[in-house]
Amino acid sequence: MSRASRWILTGLVLVAAGVVAWVWTIARPDAGPMATPSPSPSPSPPGYVLDVALRRVKAIPVRGSVKPRKLRAPAEAVRQAFTDLYSAAFVDPNRWAGGAFTGFLDHFAAEARGDAGDHLDDLTLGRAAGHVTAVRPEWARLDVRFLLGPRRVPVAAQTSMRFSATAFAVDGTEVPIRHRGEYMLQRLHGRWLIVSYEVDGGLGPEAAP
Repeated sequence: MSRASRWILTGLVLVAAGVVAWVWTIARPDAGPMATPSPSPSPSPPGYVLDVALRRVKAIPVRGSVKPRKLRAPAEAVRQAFTDLYSAAFVDPNRWAGGAFTGFLDHFAAEARGDAGDHLDDLTLGRAAGHVTAVRPEWARLDVRFLLGPRRVPVAAQTSMRFSATAFAVDGTEVPIRHRGEYMLQRLHGRWLIVSYEVDGGLGPEAAP
């Protein structure tokens, strides 16, 4: 190759390299003032998980006695039912659904569901849910007393639930929640469903302990 040809080839390589560098500079996403940073996601309220402590479990047999191990499975089923009930009612913002409290009424028997729907303000956060961003549970305690059938199998349960939490209002204010309830449940269609209840409590310092 002649010296002139080598100079021409070298010039072409340099020109090509300059074109590539220019294209990369103007085309890359973060080049110059054209790049706009993506907005930072707005912080979401913290999520909390409810843990219901099962304290006392008793049984009232029609006759004879029952071993405690026979009550473990039904007691755990009742505990899980109340964990889901109070999560929907108080702790999980995704289930407040603008006051609908998704899945909450599913824990009531058909004859009690209409009455519970009319008393959501007593059984849940109620209308206060629209002014609360999160609820942090402090403690939840459940006592269960089973009524056993002739075969010494639990057929009904009398329960006492005590719940304490802190609600975080939209303006950042912390408001105490105290709620207590006496519930009667029956084993219906393979589930423990509430057939009657008596509750007390709510938001604020004057709420029931």
